[in-house]
Amino acid sequence: MNSKKTKIFSFVLFAFVFAGLVSAQPKAVIHPMEYNYGDIVQDSVVTKIFVITNEGNDVLKITRVWASCGCTAVVAGKNELMPSESTEIKVTFDSKERSGKQNKTVYIETNDPKNPTTKIALTGNVLKKERSSTQIEKSKT
Repeated sequence: MNSKKTKIFSFVLFAFVFAGLVSAQPKAVIHPMEYNYGDIVQDSVVTKIFVITNEGNDVLKITRVWASCGCTAVVAGKNELMPSESTEIKVTFDSKERSGKQNKTVYIETNDPKNPTTKIALTGNVLKKERSSTQIEKSKT
């Protein structure tokens, strides 16, 4: 009888330990998920801070951040977040030599098993820089 109780106790203990291991997961939550910088003048630089929070119960690792275009730089404040911890993701868009509607994507890769790569959408409109009267006069000569 004692052996049967030991087996049952061992099984229940194993089930609790296994359930705890399975449920311990990081969860990346990013705010905001998109940003429209509106109309900006050509050659302007726009910076936006996004916040990533680990809403899971295990360490969240930010393994890689990148953008769809070389005109956009992405920097993560920290690479590892404990549960409930947050850090900033700094995104900078340089409109040099660009004009018209812009659609860029920032990618954040983590160890979140349900959402390993998160996308942030950046949109806006780059207005051509107007030439000054001095520039117009120089181009005529």
